[in-house]
Amino acid sequence: MSAVAQPRVDERLDEFSTVVKFSIAPELQVAEEWSVGLEYALLLKSYSLDDQSGLLRTDFSYQVHMPTLLVHYLVLGEGYRLKAGGGIGYHLARFTQSFPTYGTEETFHAGGVGVTIGAVGNTKFDESFYGSIGVDLQWDFLGTLKRGDGSIVVDRATGISPKMNFFAVGLTFGVMFQL
Repeated sequence: MSAVAQPRVDERLDEFSTVVKFSIAPELQVAEEWSVGLEYALLLKSYSLDDQSGLLRTDFSYQVHMPTLLVHYLVLGEGYRLKAGGGIGYHLARFTQSFPTYGTEETFHAGGVGVTIGAVGNTKFDESFYGSIGVDLQWDFLGTLKRGDGSIVVDRATGISPKMNFFAVGLTFGVMFQL
């Protein structure tokens, strides 16, 4: 089944919403003021829509795998570390659409370039353990959703091919271990 749910008039998706993002980013200081790292992040989102009749529901979910090569400028002080920089990577999205009423599901894929810039501050708790807070901006250009056979997905109602391009602003909290 290659359909896209037609949402009720009063049930539109917001252009901006929250998502969950998990990441890990090993980093190596290569000079007094510079570091390089490789971040792997996983972005997750799901939502449901009821059709105009209210009888049919469509569930959507997506995951974006975001490996990114990073370069940071460092400012190191007594008890803190600040870094600012960015990076680029090839990101892969998986978009799943299911129709519980019919018991069917389709999965689509997209892939392309992702770019991020950001800043992070770390506060030292002991010799190797830091608390972390950061902000980042993310642009992903993943392109048109495709089926497993490589064919492009087209919404039959509108004739539009949905894309997985997005812009995100993130606020992160975490911990850092320095070896």
